[in-house]
Amino acid sequence: MTHLTLILPTDWPQQRRDCPWLLHDAAGRVLRQGCSEPAHWPAPAAGSDGPPACRLLLAGRQVAAHRVRLPAPPLGHRPDVVAAALEDKLLEAPAQLAFAVHDQPAPDGSSLVGVMAHGRLAALIKLLRELGWSPQAAWPLGMASNTASAWACGESLCVVSADTFIELACDDGLAGWLELVAPEQTLMLVSLDSAPERDARLNQITRLRTGTPPPLAVPTGCGFLHGDLAPPRRPAAFARHFAPAGRLAAGFAATLFLVSALQWSWHAWQARQLRSSISAHFRAVQPQAAMVDPVRQMTLQVATARRAAGQLAADDFLALAATLGDLGDGGLELNELVYENGRLQVSGTLSTQAGEQLATAAGQRAQQLQAPAADASQPTQFTLSAGEGS
Repeated sequence: MTHLTLILPTDWPQQRRDCPWLLHDAAGRVLRQGCSEPAHWPAPAAGSDGPPACRLLLAGRQVAAHRVRLPAPPLGHRPDVVAAALEDKLLEAPAQLAFAVHDQPAPDGSSLVGVMAHGRLAALIKLLRELGWSPQAAWPLGMASNTASAWACGESLCVVSADTFIELACDDGLAGWLELVAPEQTLMLVSLDSAPERDARLNQITRLRTGTPPPLAVPTGCGFLHGDLAPPRRPAAFARHFAPAGRLAAGFAATLFLVSALQWSWHAWQARQLRSSISAHFRAVQPQAAMVDPVRQMTLQVATARRAAGQLAADDFLALAATLGDLGDGGLELNELVYENGRLQVSGTLSTQAGEQLATAAGQRAQQLQAPAADASQPTQFTLSAGEGS
């Protein structure tokens, strides 16, 4: 099974949409790497149902490192225990921070702890889930290397030494900081993204040298993702029981792919044209906003504007409930209505004819209807929600 690792700088996605990524195999070897926007991130091989998994390495000044003595795990990995041990070193309230404890303590018994703002981390996890990804772990970039090195990403340089790491700005004072944090030490320089001007400045610093990049290895465990940010449990993988049938299906799929290659190329061209059109419309409406998922962002913008003008948004209660009014008298014997998060769940007895009328009414209002087959003798439940782009 392959694993996708995203390296997120401090200015993602506010000032930039692209970020470096690494695609590893099950043994941790890098199969592919690049720097691109979410639409071009490679999806790892599926191992179970649900959204594809990814791991995060956080770069830049959004993370900090501290060394502290902690009890043995699992007690020593609890956020409240870590916060108590770091109390004198923290500039913010522990409740506003997230902690990641490296699983390999130093010879003196101290542990390396990464610290970052909980609000920033929560916003990243929420955005990635909205984009269809399931973050399984999040660690500081400096914890993914055990070699004295310097990792350039954006306008920040992550300097990794034998027992800690520090994020430094790639400015005129960088050479002086390197003398302070890594005296008399030559560091391997690795550029994770393309920035010719930055790399030219870094190559002029004698303490930095280029060569074969050392490997990046994400630590085991979930890192920062504890409590409300913990990854959801993924269902057990039963695919191995159906491997023969899967191979047969793969053969048919390969044949079908060869037959429909021309049609696929045509659809891909149409999709590129559509994405370009969507991006142009988004920039015309919101020229200053960070464009991550333009369709969803514009849908939310339209709903907000309609509410501000005193009109109903597509996912408001009255807009969804109006569909029930098309059923007429006797079509629905209502038991319960539940409206939550833009979805209207209805419980009651629905005749077969009323079910057909309900589907027609929902389609005319560009609403999504989720309902089982109607049975006039049995109570049923169905859900109405706003349709895509409505």
